[in-house]
Amino acid sequence: MTRVKVSREAATFVRNEVGYLRRRNIQAAQRFSETVRRARDVLRTFDEAGNVTHGLQIRGGLTLVVDTYLFDYIREDGVVNIIAVRHGRMLQLTPIVEDDITDGLAMDESF
Repeated sequence: MTRVKVSREAATFVRNEVGYLRRRNIQAAQRFSETVRRARDVLRTFDEAGNVTHGLQIRGGLTLVVDTYLFDYIREDGVVNIIAVRHGRMLQLTPIVEDDITDGLAMDESF
């Protein structure tokens, strides 16, 4: 089984979401907690279960969809690192990545 770690940001989202749901509907909070458990169980067993379709903009990043939640993760050295959790209706945060695309290309060279 693969070890699964959760980033501080992802854990904060989970705690806040459980608190929010608990104040409104205890069954919804319980369903969300079960969703988180299922996501961790899937990633422990199948660390490549995610997809790139849902747009995690990090090289090697994958997104596992469980119910209405998305779990963004990367795999490093045999460990799955869940770096973000969000509801499917939330906008995805896109990291700022600056690649120097002109490396090795002349400025007048066409693509």
